[in-house]
Amino acid sequence: MPVTIPGQDRLPSGPLRDLVTALHELYGDAGKPGVRVISSDIRKRPSLRDTVSHETISAMLRGDGLPRWDKVEGVVRVLAARSVTPRDEDGEVRRFHALWLRVSDAPQPATRAADFVTPLETVDEPARAVQLPRISGGIPERNRSFTGRDLILDEMRRRLNSGATFPIVLHGLGGTGKTQVAVEYLYRHAMADREAIWWVPAEDPMVARASLAALGERLGLPATGELQQTVRAVISELERGRVPWLLVLDNAELSDDLLSLLPAVGGQVLLTSRDPGWASVGTAIEVPPFDRAESIQFLRRRGRDISGADAEVLAERLGDLPLALEQVAAAQSATGMPVTEYLQLFDEHLQELLAAGQPRHYPATVVALVRIAVDRLRAVSPTAAQMIELFAHLGAEPVSVTLLRSGQDAPVTAPLKRTLGNPIEMGRAIQALRRYGIAKVDQETQRLEVHRLVQLALREALDETARERGRANLAYLLAAANPGSPDDVRTWSLHAEIAPHVLPAGLIDSPYPPARRLVVDQARYLSRTGDYAGSRRLAELAVARWGEEGADEFGMLATFQLVDALRAIGDYERSGELAIATWGRLREHDAYGEDHPLTLHMASSVSLHHRIRGDYRRALEVDGDTLARCQATLEPGDPQLLRSMNNLAVNMRLLGDFWGAFQLDEEVLAKRRDVFGESDNRTRQSALNLARDRLDLGEYDEALRILEESLPPLRAQVGPRHQYVLIGARTTAIALRKTGRFAEALRLARENVEAYHQHFGPDHEHTLAATITLANACHAAAVAEGKPPVEAREHATLAAARYRRVFGGRNPVTLAAEVDHAIILRALGDRKAREMDRLTLAELRQTVGEDHPYTLCAAANFANDLALDGEFGSARDLLERTLAASERVRGKDHPDSLACAVNLAVDLRMMGESTVAQQLLDRTIGNLRRVLGPGHPATLAAARGTRAECDIEPPPT
Repeated sequence: MPVTIPGQDRLPSGPLRDLVTALHELYGDAGKPGVRVISSDIRKRPSLRDTVSHETISAMLRGDGLPRWDKVEGVVRVLAARSVTPRDEDGEVRRFHALWLRVSDAPQPATRAADFVTPLETVDEPARAVQLPRISGGIPERNRSFTGRDLILDEMRRRLNSGATFPIVLHGLGGTGKTQVAVEYLYRHAMADREAIWWVPAEDPMVARASLAALGERLGLPATGELQQTVRAVISELERGRVPWLLVLDNAELSDDLLSLLPAVGGQVLLTSRDPGWASVGTAIEVPPFDRAESIQFLRRRGRDISGADAEVLAERLGDLPLALEQVAAAQSATGMPVTEYLQLFDEHLQELLAAGQPRHYPATVVALVRIAVDRLRAVSPTAAQMIELFAHLGAEPVSVTLLRSGQDAPVTAPLKRTLGNPIEMGRAIQALRRYGIAKVDQETQRLEVHRLVQLALREALDETARERGRANLAYLLAAANPGSPDDVRTWSLHAEIAPHVLPAGLIDSPYPPARRLVVDQARYLSRTGDYAGSRRLAELAVARWGEEGADEFGMLATFQLVDALRAIGDYERSGELAIATWGRLREHDAYGEDHPLTLHMASSVSLHHRIRGDYRRALEVDGDTLARCQATLEPGDPQLLRSMNNLAVNMRLLGDFWGAFQLDEEVLAKRRDVFGESDNRTRQSALNLARDRLDLGEYDEALRILEESLPPLRAQVGPRHQYVLIGARTTAIALRKTGRFAEALRLARENVEAYHQHFGPDHEHTLAATITLANACHAAAVAEGKPPVEAREHATLAAARYRRVFGGRNPVTLAAEVDHAIILRALGDRKAREMDRLTLAELRQTVGEDHPYTLCAAANFANDLALDGEFGSARDLLERTLAASERVRGKDHPDSLACAVNLAVDLRMMGESTVAQQLLDRTIGNLRRVLGPGHPATLAAARGTRAECDIEPPPT
């Protein structure tokens, strides 16, 4: 029976006309089936909540009022399934629901045409969509078949409304429906009460951290590629309690990693977990299996033509486990098999399972159920059966269709290989998984999810051949998906998708070389994105497994990542010991030797260990030898060669050879531009190194210019909390202070210290260096305002103490911190500064030598102590020697050399040599005007005859 849309005069413009127009478009795309056909199709779909008569469908197409939503949904789903153009059925339902809501919310006119004024049925109020909070993410769709649990939901509401800050923990056996209870609570009770609700998949702490990082973006926190720092910032923001929030951590296993992700105050936390140990952390609510009445109600609602008696028998077999009930109902509904026949088949498999022993962590019935589904899949879709074998070894996180299809070029078995390369066959296989209740498919994101309990059951249900085939196919598939190049930010999104599946897939135990390459790349990726703990964990597992096989190349590569990760988290001793031991094995091994690229790579880590320990000359020796070997064996533009040149420049900078470091860094920058291009992060890192050289050479304005040019694009590329960016930000704070822009320097130094604390912890070398920079900035800002540098003293005291504890009292960076500490104490009138300077100067002379810039700074400052005590002769003698050495080492125009000259002029005047003093001061002020500018604070202070201090800002190692 053909149906036409009413004319404009019969159906006025507005929400109802929009709904009817959209319905006719869908109706036409479906081939305009008869309304009785549509009604019949709806009756054949037991998942739909209501039948729809052909009279109602006709009236709906004419626009005769507004039917209940469940009627509209049934028609939309059937038409979407029949459409010639492929349509996302769930997406169409969401689109029409939005149109339907606009009609239901629109004001009703006083009169309307007779053929559409009378509504067909009243609006079904419970069917209205729940309005999501302003900030929300990851919240699963509401389960239309949710049954019972009223007492649990009431208890949750009572406890969450009590205002307590401790987490509420839903715990119980896997498959009892803890997640579904949490979802139902959100939709039933929480949406209107919270501005922010965030759902966190918490089985894998790495995935949980990534989810919290995504919440940070919605909260308006600065974007960052450094995961650990981002998560700390998000937790801090939540604890401020600026908006009412509820954080849901789903399937959380009790661990220190996860405990560190729970905000202490500011909102509320809801957890679901199989681990009853959470009861010691929060308040626990057990989610048991259904009671029998709930099981029967659920099965009759979800299955097809199941009587009350049959439902009770099924519930008994399944132990009232909600997941098992869901799986049985889905499979029975899909096959249409009579319940008596289904029960007979079920019992046969149950007997086989019990003969082999009951699994420990889940009911035997679930395994038997999964085995039935797999057998059915093998009969109707061998491809889907092979696909489900993959899920037995995947992680619990959903898997995108894109990731699965990446295996089309991998050596997976047939027919899986053909299907992965054919989108149509792939779609059919996925539909088969959905049909038999094995996998859930998110139509919007095209991701497949198999419940973790089903995954466990699969491992029991599959025979050994199928299990091994699935494991091997998955290793091939993930290896084929590996984008490699973990240093390249463009690969990070795919690395992130692969990450949750690396350990569950057993890739560390795979003999397939590309699978091992993936493990190494993943460890590097985690490190590059700031998840150093995750990188260490993965690298440790790989080294433990592959280390048993001798000097395996991938074992060595994993060792490199472990060395880097240990150093990044501040475990310097273990990192250094491992680097030195591995370097020794590589040098002595017949397959590698002194000149092998892996040996040269590890030599760089050994050198870095020596630098951290303060043994700069030993580091220079190792890096010099490494560079010579790289030059003899590698092409001029080889990345390893350029890294070796970069490392040698770092050593030269630490030894005080600022000009030599500048020349080498300039060469590396030019070559990296040629090899990698201007926009590569390695090129921009070299530019930051060159800025540091300019800073050490006293060319403060030029250093700041380079930083302002190079740092913003690097920040945009890798995020504001990337290690290179943080180092560049600290260098910028130093340059701002050195150019006299104290307020800007102080603001940036504070931000830098906070970022380092959150990302690296309080005792990391970078955090301590940033704290010294903050102390120096506080001191300069206080002096400029005529205030005592009290805050500067707190930062300097803390940094010096931690340097001494972590790196030792004779490490040059510790002694540099003591130099700055004494400057601040001297400004506060603390007489301990003199003895500190005396001891520090003696130790620097022994460790780095008389002419090292650190030693020269310490000597100039000790001369200030002598002058304050009236020992002008001793001060003058020391300054004359120091000035001569500084001009020889750093140049006559270096600001520190000019500072020595200013102080010497002051001492000469105090000793009565006014003419000589004035000549020296005039000449020095002229040089300061030329080098720093006439308005620079150092120039103005010199004109007032104020003594200068020489602080130290240790460069990164």
